[in-house]
Amino acid sequence: MALSVALVAGCATSQGSPAPPTKVDEPEHDAALAPFYRQTVNWQPCEALQCAKLTVPMDYRRPDGPKFTVPLIKAAATRPGGRLGTLVAGAGGPGQSGVAMVKDIAGTWPASVRERFDLVGFDPRGIGGSEPRLTCETEGEPTEKAPEGLPLIGAEVPRTRQYAEACLRDTGREVLPHLGTDDIVSDLDVLRVATGQEKLTYVGFSYGTRIGQLYAERFPKKIRAMVLDGVDNTYLDWRNDTVEQAKSVEETLHAYAKQCATRTDKPCPGRDETEILATVDRVLAKADKEGDGASLREAISGKLTFPADWAELSGILLGADAPADGRSDGEPSDAPEESTDTTDALTVVNCLDRPHPADLAPYEEAARELRRVSRLSSGIEALGCAFLPTATTPARTVHADGAPPILLVGTTRDAATPYDWAQHLAGSLRSAVLLSNEDIGHAVYGGTSSCVDAAVSRYLVDLTLPATPARCATGTGG
Repeated sequence: MALSVALVAGCATSQGSPAPPTKVDEPEHDAALAPFYRQTVNWQPCEALQCAKLTVPMDYRRPDGPKFTVPLIKAAATRPGGRLGTLVAGAGGPGQSGVAMVKDIAGTWPASVRERFDLVGFDPRGIGGSEPRLTCETEGEPTEKAPEGLPLIGAEVPRTRQYAEACLRDTGREVLPHLGTDDIVSDLDVLRVATGQEKLTYVGFSYGTRIGQLYAERFPKKIRAMVLDGVDNTYLDWRNDTVEQAKSVEETLHAYAKQCATRTDKPCPGRDETEILATVDRVLAKADKEGDGASLREAISGKLTFPADWAELSGILLGADAPADGRSDGEPSDAPEESTDTTDALTVVNCLDRPHPADLAPYEEAARELRRVSRLSSGIEALGCAFLPTATTPARTVHADGAPPILLVGTTRDAATPYDWAQHLAGSLRSAVLLSNEDIGHAVYGGTSSCVDAAVSRYLVDLTLPATPARCATGTGG
């Protein structure tokens, strides 16, 4: 969920994403959906794990129509005799592969959980190995002229519209509107039943927490245990979602400037916070003059989220601040960048999930606000939504009435999913317990904090929640 998620985006179409299905407690009893819920998951060896595919309707209102195939992966419980069941892990993004994530975490998650659960991951529809896939490939430069009267976003409008048409053409005009989170929630319920779970055990990270929240809202009685780590939001509109994240990125930049020396033990681009921020301002001004400001902002933002990356961030800033040596590395390239699942889905899914305007004037206004709240914002972060199908339901607050206790993990200085989002969900989600990790970082369960690992693992295995107010003093907290 980098700040620069919408540097390119959009699909010009009037067709919106479908509204979420009416809340139904047990759609597996719907005769039209029964073949999907009753399908056999045919697990086959793949490397040291097991792989399979799940078939789901493209449109749950027309289950007899086109289908998606969704890749699955399973890391079997390491102590089969004490197995409690299946645990589904939801990856971040939007756009990250849950199959790749499980390959990474299967050997690093706490033993107490790995012993007791089969760990299952999935690539959300349109992502990774799923078919059909979201694809957005542009060729050449756009021929459209930049519109006048939009000084902050106008130059990006032609490229955005060109990219949008590529998304629509390459993915399919009937496919793309069905890539939103509401459809992924329906897929998750099919996965629950197909993997033999009467009630779902789920751990979601970052965007995976958005999937989890909306699952809890629609299927509150189908949950055994749910952990949402790095809490995303469902309640902010398109503009405030981007602005609040920009504010959090700026706050994390200040934390980096304060703590660079103690956190990295490497050369920093200044002796104290004032000098480091002055360096940031200086290199951004230089990059803007050379036409590469957006790329540098993206590079800085991408290294802010995790203190483990701060030494690399210092290197980026020191290199950008070095005297010019005659090379043209900083010049913008004429060649179009190759799109990736993560970049494409980050834009498409986020915009499918929230209503947004088709007129460009609100995006110009948002750009002014974004520049005001963060020096790392170029102002065009939300522009991609201008040409994408819009959600047909408004942003919503999750209550999940009837759900069992759900454990939230919020890190107090989180550039990707601000801590305020976890606090808001703790206030609206009636059964939520918030575990506050007083540190800098994002989505920490599984090796970053022994305190968080112990509390989350105990809840997953025994359904024992930490005493409130729950906190882990992992670091300095920024």
